[in-house]
Amino acid sequence: MYLLIKRNFRLQTALIRFMALITVSLLLSTGQAQAEAGKASNPSNLITLPLEQLLDMDVAPASKIARQITDAPSAVSIVTSDDIRAYGYRTLADIFNSLPGLYTPYDGSVLTMGGRGFGRPGDYTGRVLLMIDGYATNDGLYDEAYIGNDGLLDVELIERVEYVPGSGSVIYGNNAFFGIINIITKNGSDFNGTQVAGEVASHGGKKGRVTYGRQLDNGANVLLSLSILNNDGRNYYYPAFNNNASGQNPNFATNHGVASNLDFDRAPRVFGKVEFEGWTAEGGYVSRKHDNPTGNYGSLFNALTWDWDTNGYLSLKNDSVLSPKLKASSQLYYGYYLDRTAITYPAIGFAHEHNRAQWAGGDVKFVGDWFDHQKLVFGAEYRNDFEISFHNNFGASQFSRTVASLYGQDEISLTDQLKFNAGGRYDQSSSTGGHLSPRVALIYNPFLQTTIMASYGSIYRQPSAYEQFYHDATAISNPNLGPEYVTTTELVVQQQFSRNMRLSGSLYHYQARDLITNVTLPSGMTGNINAGKSHTNGLELSLERIWDNGVRLHASYAHQIAISPQGVDMVNSPDDLGKFNLSFPMLQNSVRTGFELQATSSSVTELRNTAAGHTIANLTFSSDKSYNGFRAAFSVRNLFDRQYVTVAPAYMVQDTLPMEGRNVWLEVDYTFK
Repeated sequence: MYLLIKRNFRLQTALIRFMALITVSLLLSTGQAQAEAGKASNPSNLITLPLEQLLDMDVAPASKIARQITDAPSAVSIVTSDDIRAYGYRTLADIFNSLPGLYTPYDGSVLTMGGRGFGRPGDYTGRVLLMIDGYATNDGLYDEAYIGNDGLLDVELIERVEYVPGSGSVIYGNNAFFGIINIITKNGSDFNGTQVAGEVASHGGKKGRVTYGRQLDNGANVLLSLSILNNDGRNYYYPAFNNNASGQNPNFATNHGVASNLDFDRAPRVFGKVEFEGWTAEGGYVSRKHDNPTGNYGSLFNALTWDWDTNGYLSLKNDSVLSPKLKASSQLYYGYYLDRTAITYPAIGFAHEHNRAQWAGGDVKFVGDWFDHQKLVFGAEYRNDFEISFHNNFGASQFSRTVASLYGQDEISLTDQLKFNAGGRYDQSSSTGGHLSPRVALIYNPFLQTTIMASYGSIYRQPSAYEQFYHDATAISNPNLGPEYVTTTELVVQQQFSRNMRLSGSLYHYQARDLITNVTLPSGMTGNINAGKSHTNGLELSLERIWDNGVRLHASYAHQIAISPQGVDMVNSPDDLGKFNLSFPMLQNSVRTGFELQATSSSVTELRNTAAGHTIANLTFSSDKSYNGFRAAFSVRNLFDRQYVTVAPAYMVQDTLPMEGRNVWLEVDYTFK
C-alpha cells in the first residue's frame, strides 16, 4: 500500500476515496444496530446538535454573540478537544491541517497557512483571521497569525476550534479575507484541579506544563497555565549549498550542504482566564526563539541565524442581556509583539534587527430582535496601532495608524424556509483611507435536514505595517500602498442524514485584484506595489459521522484552480487536498486509536518547477480515561517516513525545502483534585 501511495497523487487521492468509501459502508452497515444497542448521548458528540444549539452551549458567551453575528452561508467545520487528543495534535498547525482545504507551509522559521488557492511561500498568515475567544490574534507588524511553537496557546487548553471559510469582513473587517478561525478555550472547571504534564519527542523535544483550573465558591471560573518547550531540532541537507553541487551559491560554508545544530526551539508560554458574572478577563504570552537553518536572505549558510518572537495580549470582555430583545458583547484589548532577529552575512558579519508593535482597541456588538422574523446586528470598533517600529543595521523608523469601523447586518425570515441576509461594514483607516465591504446571502431550507446557502460579497485586506513601511539597504517603503480586494461568490449545501451524520459541500469563486507584490524597481531596490488580478474556482466536500459506540469519522476533499496575475498557476497552490480521520476505542474503551491521512497534490515553485505531491499518515494512541489521575498519549507523525518537500520563498537559494520525516511524541499528565 505504501508503494502505491508514493507513486503519484492520483493514486493517493483514489486511495483516500476508496478507504473513505469502504469505511463508511462498513460502519454504516453496523451503525444502526450499534445505535439501538446504546442510545446514551455523548456530550462531546457535537454533530448531534444543530449548529445554533451548539453555540448556545455555556462554553464561551462571547462566541454565542459571534455566532449570531456570523450566521452566514458557510460550511462551518469544528475540531473538538476530543479530536485534538485522539489525533495527537501538538500545535494549531496540526489542527488546521485537518480542516477542509487548509494546509500549513513551513519556511524553516514559521508555519503559515494556505487555503482556497492562496498559499504564497514566505507570506504570513494574514488572509485568515485567527481569534482566541473572540480576540483577533494577528499581530500589528506582519498581520501574522502564529500557529506553530510560537502560538499563544497550548492545545490542551482548547475546547474547540471553529473554522468559517469564506469572507467574514462584514463583522470582522481586515484579515477575514479567506476565512475566520475562532478558538474557544476551556474553563477552569474543565480541569477541576491542578494538572502537571510532561512530554518527550524526537530530535530532543521536551515540554513541561502546569495548569490550574477550578470554579470557586463565589462562582468565578479561574484558569492559569504555564509551559516550557525545548527542542534541539534536526540537521537538514540542502543540495543548493553543497560545495560540490553544480551552480553552487558563493554563500556556502564547508559543510557539504548540511545545516548542523541550527533548528532549535525554546518557547515559554503563559495563559490565564477568569470568568465571573458575564465578565471575562484573559491574557496570553509566548516567547519563541528559533534558529533558522535555511540560509535565507543571503545569509551565511550553516551560521547562526535566529528568530525570536514575543507575542502577548490582554482582553476584558462582557456579554450581557440588555433587554428581552437586545443582547450585547463588548471587548477592550491590548496587544504586544516583538520580533528580534540575528543574521550572519558574508560581507558585514552579524546583523541585528529589532521590530516592535503595540496596539489597543475596543468593540461593541449588539443583536436586536425587535421585529418579528427579523434579526438586526450592528456595532462599532476602534483600533489604534500606536507603535510600529523597525530598527536594523541600516536605520530606524517609527509609525502609527488607526482604524475606526461601523457595521450592520439584517437577517430577515421571508418565509419559514427562506432567509435573506444583507450587511455592510465601513472602515476608515489613517493609512489607506475608507473602505466599504458589502455582503448579501440567501439561506434556504427546502427540507428539515437540508440547507442551501448562497452568498456574494466584496472584502479587502489592509497592507501589513511591514508591507507598507519597512525599509533597509535593499528595500524601500511604500506609504501609498493600498489594500487588496476580493469579490466572492459561494454556494453551500448541507445535508443532515441523521443526528450523527452530516455531509456538506461548497462551490466558490474568488476574484482578487490589487494584490500586494514585491518587485525590483528601476533603482535596483525592491518594494511592494499593488499589481495584478487573480481568480480561484474551488470545490470542497466534507463528511462527518459519529457512532454511539465511540467511533468517529471525518473525511474531506478540496479541489481548487488558482490562476495568478500572470495567467499561470498560482505558486504553492496544490489543486487537490484530501483528509481522512478515523478514531475508535479499543481495550474496553480504555485506549483510543486515531488514524489520519493527509494527501496533497503537486505545487508550482517560485522558479516554475514542480514540488511533488505527497501523502502523510499519522497514528496516535491515547487513554480515554484517567487511571488514578494519570493519562498518557503516544503519537507517530509521518508514520511511513515519507520524504517530501514544500515550496521555498523567493528570498531563498533553494527552490524547495525538505520537511520532517518520521517523528514520535509521548505525553503523560497527572491531575491533582
